[in-house]
Amino acid sequence: MIRGVILAVACALLVLCILANPKAIGEKLVRKLTAGRATHTLLKFKRYYRTCDEGDIDISVATNRIIFASGDSAPSSKSSSTTSVPYHSSRGSASLRLRSADPTGAYGGTPPDTPLLTMDFKVDDVLVSSETTSLSAGSGSIYIAGTQVTEGGADAETVKSLRTSYVCKGFSLEALDDDKYHGLQFSPIITEGNGAKVHHILLYQCPEMAGDAEAASYQGRCWGDDVPLTVRRCNFGTIVAAWAIGGGPTIFPPAAGMPFGNGVENKHLLMEVHYDNFDGVNFNDSSGLRMFYTPTLRPNDVGVMYTGALPGIDIPPGEESYELNARCPTLCTTHLQEGGVKIFSSILHAHTAGRAIHASLLDSSGNFKASLGSEPYYDFNFQSSIELNVTMNAGDEIHTTCQFNTEGKSENTKFGLATDDEMCLTYLWYYPLQPKADRCIFANVDIANYELTSITDNPYDNREEGSVILPVALCENANFAVSSHLPPSQTDGDAECVKRALGGDMYLEGVGAAFDEANYMFESALDENYKMYWSYDEEEEVLSVAAKVKTTGWVGLGFGRGNMIGSDVVLGWVDDADGAYYFSDRFAKANVVPEVDESQDYWGVSVVQGSCDEDGENCNWEQAVSAEALLLSAGVSIRRLGWIGGTLWCVASFVMTFVFCLA
Repeated sequence: MIRGVILAVACALLVLCILANPKAIGEKLVRKLTAGRATHTLLKFKRYYRTCDEGDIDISVATNRIIFASGDSAPSSKSSSTTSVPYHSSRGSASLRLRSADPTGAYGGTPPDTPLLTMDFKVDDVLVSSETTSLSAGSGSIYIAGTQVTEGGADAETVKSLRTSYVCKGFSLEALDDDKYHGLQFSPIITEGNGAKVHHILLYQCPEMAGDAEAASYQGRCWGDDVPLTVRRCNFGTIVAAWAIGGGPTIFPPAAGMPFGNGVENKHLLMEVHYDNFDGVNFNDSSGLRMFYTPTLRPNDVGVMYTGALPGIDIPPGEESYELNARCPTLCTTHLQEGGVKIFSSILHAHTAGRAIHASLLDSSGNFKASLGSEPYYDFNFQSSIELNVTMNAGDEIHTTCQFNTEGKSENTKFGLATDDEMCLTYLWYYPLQPKADRCIFANVDIANYELTSITDNPYDNREEGSVILPVALCENANFAVSSHLPPSQTDGDAECVKRALGGDMYLEGVGAAFDEANYMFESALDENYKMYWSYDEEEEVLSVAAKVKTTGWVGLGFGRGNMIGSDVVLGWVDDADGAYYFSDRFAKANVVPEVDESQDYWGVSVVQGSCDEDGENCNWEQAVSAEALLLSAGVSIRRLGWIGGTLWCVASFVMTFVFCLA
């Protein structure tokens, strides 16, 4: 009797509750049915490389600076244009080549030539110490690229910091003299755990080692009175291979290879490794480069040329955007063969104050011919190669422009070998190999306190003095007019901007929730919970992106300059209450929630939730959101499902009441 009364009262209360608020009960039912399933949020969109919106950042063919973030909870507001987004639970930044055939900077796989041989150039278990570095140990006076450094009691102005170490090692390739070989690829071999401290690796041609047994087997610091003169003189010489922090392998095109062996100058090499021991913790290193080579020769020999500015760099402190222009004049290219040479790759190089680098090929009158690489969002920690297809003819000039930021510094930033010193360089890979086309460093004739000689002179004439002289292109101009050398892409963009015809919220097309990784060309794990996928279409100039994030809150992705301010940002989330999705194109003017852009320039948008394995794979988006996926694709949210769900729940409740209460 008592049990019957209790059941009757409970059933009556349940029926009254349902009748009073069927919508709420319906929403709770839907959330109950999907509770515990959603673990990830997927955001998809498309955009043009260059829009007509000042609040959008261009998608560069070189390095793109990405920022990303996510929050544990979705915004509570129902309006994507007025929402106050909860503070992020995780965030980060990355540098990617979004329009490169390979985001690591390489643009091809391992060549299929057979037989394929390998040779490693590595330092042998070097101890890098914060107490004794290659720049500060020893005594006496030395010259580094023409800059006099007085060792023994060196102060901070002489040696920038004890964190900087240069280690050199000699290699003999005389065993290859039985035949001629072509190097096809150079890949970095970085000792595990040392990736942040190995700044760059260079292989120099060093023919004078043939008569210097000590230099040929040398390993130690690169400069000093106790360092063989041959070793000192090979530095800043003819480059065979180059790698810098964050870069991938250098892979030569099928038309050319780096020559070694019989009849080739590259019988002796000197490897230079720069370490930046930024935290002062001693470590051992055996990093270097691995060469893939073959006796199956290609049609052309590869050459490497570097140009830009070294001596004379002097940047005042507190500069937001200081521009330096360096010119390799006609004098340095007049000897090129008829028909010119093909430049197929470049690397643009500066240190930590660098913010942008542009290199241009000019005719003999200084008029722009072609871009040799452009890094509008230069990242010191991501220095990878840029694929080119440019012909340089005799008499052409090369112009390098570097922009530096010295805000926060109290002293002038000058040329030097430490990471907090500066350089402004363009490295070019070309074929066929040309004599004397290996370097063209700019220096104004007014520069004082440097040991310099003309590029046409022999830098070895003063070897008995024991100093190192840097051959340079001596030019009368202290700086060059910005207007003449900049390519149209630096003022008008890579192409005419494209503006979407659709306006308002019509960009929210609500494409299906289905997601297939195979539909994207590349992927990158930005952190352990945030994975980015993308494809590019050079003909249509369209970038397609997907972000799969371990969160049921909001997801953000931005294109900019490596930080939030000035970034073009998209935000998306699925509403907790009704399952509707929200997406907006925004622009960050400060370190606050980005403002909604007046022009919404993204389309092909989808924001859904789904269930994935612990490792973030094998996701089921459609099942995880149940009917929500179909409703969203039709522009309907679960909020509209509330009345229907509530009514159905009421009917089911009356049936349950009849069965359990009246039976």
